[in-house]
Amino acid sequence: MTNFSKLTISSVFLALLICVPAIIILSYIFTPSSEIWIHLKQTVLEDYIYNSLYIMFGVALMTIVIGFSTAYITTMYTFSFSHFFHYALILPFAIPTYIVAFIYAGMFDMTGSVTTFFLELFDLKISEINFYDIMSIEGAIIVMSLVLYPYVYLITKTYLRAESASVIDAAKTMGLSSWQIFYKVVLPISRPAIVAGAILAVMEAVSDFGVVDYYGVSTFVTGIFRTWFGMGSVEDASKLAAMLMMFIFLLIFLERFQRRNKKYKSSGKDFRPIAKVKLTGIKNFFAFSACFLPFFFGFLLPFIQMCFWFSISYEEIIDEDFFILLQQTLFIAVGSAVLITALALLFVYNARRTKTKTTDNIAQVAKLGYSIPGAVIAVGILIAFSLFDNSIIYIFETYFGINPGLIVGGTVTAVVFGYAVRFIAIAINNYESGFSKIPTTYDDATQTLQVGERRAFTSVFAPLLKNATFAAFIMVFIEIIKELPLTMILRPFNFDTLAVRSYELTQQGQIVESSVPSMFIVFLGIMSVLLLAKNMSKD
Repeated sequence: MTNFSKLTISSVFLALLICVPAIIILSYIFTPSSEIWIHLKQTVLEDYIYNSLYIMFGVALMTIVIGFSTAYITTMYTFSFSHFFHYALILPFAIPTYIVAFIYAGMFDMTGSVTTFFLELFDLKISEINFYDIMSIEGAIIVMSLVLYPYVYLITKTYLRAESASVIDAAKTMGLSSWQIFYKVVLPISRPAIVAGAILAVMEAVSDFGVVDYYGVSTFVTGIFRTWFGMGSVEDASKLAAMLMMFIFLLIFLERFQRRNKKYKSSGKDFRPIAKVKLTGIKNFFAFSACFLPFFFGFLLPFIQMCFWFSISYEEIIDEDFFILLQQTLFIAVGSAVLITALALLFVYNARRTKTKTTDNIAQVAKLGYSIPGAVIAVGILIAFSLFDNSIIYIFETYFGINPGLIVGGTVTAVVFGYAVRFIAIAINNYESGFSKIPTTYDDATQTLQVGERRAFTSVFAPLLKNATFAAFIMVFIEIIKELPLTMILRPFNFDTLAVRSYELTQQGQIVESSVPSMFIVFLGIMSVLLLAKNMSKD
C-alpha cells in the first residue's frame, strides 16, 4: 500500500467520522413523536420558529445596513480617521457576542449602571419613563448585529477593492450622479458579496446560545438545552437540533444559489483601483459618524465598561482556582488547535497531490461542520459516544464480567472531537489558500525527480506552508477560546473554560465579576488577531 493510498483512506475515514454527529441528528427527524414532542408542538415550537426567523431577518437587515455602508464609505472616500476605521471596524470580532450581551445588560437593563445613573440624575423612577428593555428579542438582535456586521463589512470591502474604477467611470460618462451610481451600479454589483456576508452573520446569530438564553428569548438553541436538561429527552432535543440544521442548510443553499455563475471581482488588463474622493465639511462629518458609531457601540463602549468592571473585581475573582481555569482553557485550546491544524493539512495535502475530484470533495465534506451550530454538534456527539460506550460496556460485561465505565463520553476527548468537527473548516480554508500560492510545477518537479511523498512534503511543501499553518492555528485557537454551547454540553465534570466561567457568573447575577474571565478571552483574542495580522503582512 502506497503512502498516497494511506493518505486517501485516512481522509475518507476522518471525513466520515466528522459527519457522524450530523447524520445521527438528521436521523431523528424520522423517529415517532413522543408525548414530550407533542407538548412542545402545542406550546413552544411555534415560538422557537417565529423567534428564530425574527432574529434571522433582523440581524440580516442590520448587518447589511451597517456593514455595507461602512464598507462603501471607507472604500470610496477619504475622511477624518478613514485609515484608522479601515482596521477599527473589524474589532467587534475580538469580543464574543455573548460577552457584549452581558455587558449591555449590565449597563442598560432596569438596574443597569447607565439606567440607574440617569434615573438618579433626573430624580426619576423607572415607572415614570417609557423604558426600553434591552433584555428582549429586539435587544438581542441589536447586540448581535453590532458584533456580527464585520462579516458583511469585510466581504463587501474586499469585493469593492477588487472592482475596477472603469465601472464607475463608465457610469459617469453616462451622466449618472453620485447617488445614481450608488444605487444603480455599486449596490447591484455588490449584492452577491452583501448576501454572502449577511448569511454568515445570520448563521452565527441563529446558532447563538449565550445571548438569547441570557435575554430570555426562546429559540431552537435554547429549546435544545431545555428539552435535554430540563425534560430529560435526548430524542426530542435531537429533533429540535435536526430542524435547526435544516434551517442552516437552507441558508447555505440560498447563498450558493444566489452567487451561481457570478464573479466577485473585475479582471482584465484595464483594471484600475477605485480612486478615493476626499470629503470635507458636513460630508466629512457624516462619513466619520457613520463609521464611528458602529465601532463605538460594537467595540469601544463594551470594552471600556469591561475594563472598568475588571478593575474593581479582579482581586475577588483571580485566585489559584482561576489560574487553574486559565491553564485548562489554554491547554485544551492549544492542544485542539494543533490537532485540528494537522488533520486539516492531511485533507488538503491529499487533495493537492492526487488532483482528483473525489479527494477534493472529501475535503469539502469535512468543512460542513462549520455550518452546524455548536449545540447541535454537541448533541450528535453525545448520542454517538453514548452508543459507543454502551457497546463497549456490554462486550466487556458479557465476555469479561467487568464494567470499564465511560471510555470517551464525558471526557476531554469528546470536547476535542467537537472542536474538530466544528472548526476544521477554518484550517482547511487556510491551507487551500496557502496551497493556491504554490505553483503546480513544484508537484511536477518532485514527481520527475522521483522524490518520495514524505521527503516532498518535509523539504518542499512544509517550508512554504509555514504562514498558512500559523494562520490556521491562530484562527482555530481564537474560535475555541470563544466557544460556549459546545463546551458546556461536552465538558467533563468539574472542567470549565473561561467562556463557561463567564457564563456561569452571569447566571448567578455577578455581571461585574464576569468581566474578569471575559477580559482574558478578549485579551487572548486581540493578541491572536495582532499575531495573525503580523503573519499576514509577511505572507
